[in-house]
Amino acid sequence: MIDDLVLKRRAIEHAKADIWSDDRVGEVDPVVRASWQRCAPNLADSTDAAPVGPEDDARDRWNESILRRAVPGLVDQLDHASKAGDLIALVTDADGRVLWQSTPVWLRRGAEGIGLQPGGVWHEHTSGTNGIGLALAADRPVTVFATEHWLNLVQDWVCYAAPVHGPDGGQVGAIDLSTTWRHANPLALATVASMARLVEHELRLRAPVGGLVRSGLDLRLLGEPVASLDGVPVRLTLRQLEILTILTVRGQATLGELHAWLYGDRPVAVATLKAEMSHLRRALGGQLTSRPYRLTMSTRVDAVQLLERLDAGDVEGAARLYRGQLLPTSEAPFVGDHRHHLDVALRTALLRQGSPSGALRYTAVHPYDIEVLEHAQRAAPVDDPLVPALTARLAVATAD
Repeated sequence: MIDDLVLKRRAIEHAKADIWSDDRVGEVDPVVRASWQRCAPNLADSTDAAPVGPEDDARDRWNESILRRAVPGLVDQLDHASKAGDLIALVTDADGRVLWQSTPVWLRRGAEGIGLQPGGVWHEHTSGTNGIGLALAADRPVTVFATEHWLNLVQDWVCYAAPVHGPDGGQVGAIDLSTTWRHANPLALATVASMARLVEHELRLRAPVGGLVRSGLDLRLLGEPVASLDGVPVRLTLRQLEILTILTVRGQATLGELHAWLYGDRPVAVATLKAEMSHLRRALGGQLTSRPYRLTMSTRVDAVQLLERLDAGDVEGAARLYRGQLLPTSEAPFVGDHRHHLDVALRTALLRQGSPSGALRYTAVHPYDIEVLEHAQRAAPVDDPLVPALTARLAVATAD
């Protein structure tokens, strides 16, 4: 077993020697390699540890957390998992800040040495590739093993983490199990994934009935697009996603409006668009009417939710949804205009009342927006654990 882990560690080290090469892509999870590539321009791998904020602030955040209030049995379940597997168990908020922790005595000193403790911030922007940060960035359960970690001092660890979503589909935190790499537990990933699903189920059950949507279409259009219908993943083409963007933003559209918004002045036959609509209707189980075209199901769309949260003054919540630009490869006129609208709306809100974490999320997509970074740096308290990450990002943005 140990020999296998040593071989795995060496294979990762070889793959990490050139993070931009595809030659060794099979030796690491593609989301890990993508994280390395995001970290390379902004973070030194020699950084000692994750930044750690005040423990009493973490305690207050935990007391107010939806996870603690809505799932009172979560602590007992995690504490049992920690003791049974001899692992550190942690709960974080949606920014990767550790709110609660159960740590075996033999791991306590090492955990504190790397910032794996209440108040520690394990967002990818601050602490590089790690289990918590990557689970939140990739929005799925992940394992980050030994040298897959970006920071040198964390490369003696293995972390298993899964994001937790609220009833509206937005991330509310993450669950993590960690230990040293020589004690890797093959069951730990399945454990955190199952616990995250159970917590999400409990959150849905406890949500107000009027605000709970149990079925319908879920669309993630910001960054890498993902779609699901009644909880089942759906494979959609870029054109179908463009059509759904129009229908979910506008509510409905005539055939002529769709044609203009999708193709502009390009000479595309109306019959081609009609065929696209027929294919989309079949993919959605018939839940698409015509004259005008309109979806007949409940929808949850990150591009729509982002603007709703900005309208409600929740700049932090809007920034959490911003995993990338709206369908970045689309050339449809409507999508291009709305992409610009979303970017400007979020940027304007960040310049008015933005936070360090919101600025870091935005500049992960727009790394050279110096004004956003400078504003966040000025507004942040001097003891905010995200200030070093802001300073590093600003240094990169202003370098010659």
